[in-house]
Order: sequence, then structure tokens, then C-alpha cells
Amino acid sequence: MARVPAEERRLQFVEAAARVIAQDGLASATTRRIASEADAPLAALHYCFRSKDELLEEVYNFLSRDYAKALDPVPDPGLGLRHMIGAHARRIWSRMLENPHEQVTTFELLLRRYRVEAVDQPQALLMNRSMYDGWVNSTLELFRNAVTAADEPLPSNLEDITRLFISGIDGISMQHLADPDEARSHRLVELMARSLAAGLEYD
Repeated sequence: MARVPAEERRLQFVEAAARVIAQDGLASATTRRIASEADAPLAALHYCFRSKDELLEEVYNFLSRDYAKALDPVPDPGLGLRHMIGAHARRIWSRMLENPHEQVTTFELLLRRYRVEAVDQPQALLMNRSMYDGWVNSTLELFRNAVTAADEPLPSNLEDITRLFISGIDGISMQHLADPDEARSHRLVELMARSLAAGLEYD
């Protein structure tokens, strides 16, 4: 059997964990089940991750901090912030349609705070904040780069627009997963992008 590089193996386990959590729920995502989903030895999982909590932390990172790396490049990134808002929303939505389990897993992880003992809730809350920080920071950087590339003024409410962007994607995703309708969801994504672009404020 060919040896799998450690970083590649870690990613396999993270992706497998995301699928298992989406399919079976967080409580059923045992290390044995995740190793089976990854088609890898359980010993390899324990070699890559010291504990299940460490693996879950990497799943959080994979779905937040590192999420943008999995997206298609933005076409014409130098066309300004309003263009970027729409283009970024479309490529996120394309990814959601191709990999809906990632969004299901995200919701499962965010709800974990309410399913652990009280003593573990502060750590779960910290993980939730970390996930949202990953989305907010990466999206803010993308939007600020679009402003700079187009030599535009920086909106005074860009962080609020960014947080509302993320909230909009979450909400449309939840509705779509509960009652799939691609045409309706596409309209909502486009309307969200236009509304946010119209809501940009400048001092």
C-alpha cells in the first residue's frame, strides 16, 4: 500500500469527518466511524490527531478559515466591490449546491454548544466564534482587496455588510436544505447581493 503524506492524510480525515457529521450527526461521529469513511486505519487517525476534539477543531477550520481555498477563482476580480459581492455569493452558492453536506456539518458544529455539558459550553462557544471569525476575516480581506484593486473608497460599514453577507448565505442555505428549490435560491442569492451592494455607506 502506497504511503499517504501526513498532510494529505489529515485532510482525508477532516473531509471524512465532515461527511460523517452531516450523514449521522455529531454524536455518531466516532473516530472509528470517521476512519472507516476515510477508508484508512484507525491507527492512522490517532497518529494524525491527538484526540477527537483536535480533529473537530480542524473540521471547524476547514469549513471557515480554509473554506475560500476550495472555491473557484473570482472572475474579473478588479471590477470593484459591488462586482465582488455578487461574484463571491455566486461561487459560494455553487459550492453549496455541489457539497451540501458541508453546510449541514457547519450547522451541526454550531449547534454543538447546546448539546454539551455546561462545563464544556464555554469551549464550544469559543469554537463557534472562531468559525465566524474565519468567515468574517477572510470575506473582509476579499472585499477590501476588491476596493483596493479598483481604487475605490472604503465603505464605512463594510464589516456590517460582510456579517450580513454571511448571515444571508446561512439563511438561504438553511431554507434550501429544508426545502430545495434551485431557481428560488438562485433568485435569493442574487437579490441578497444586490441589496448588500446598495447598502454600502461612505463617510
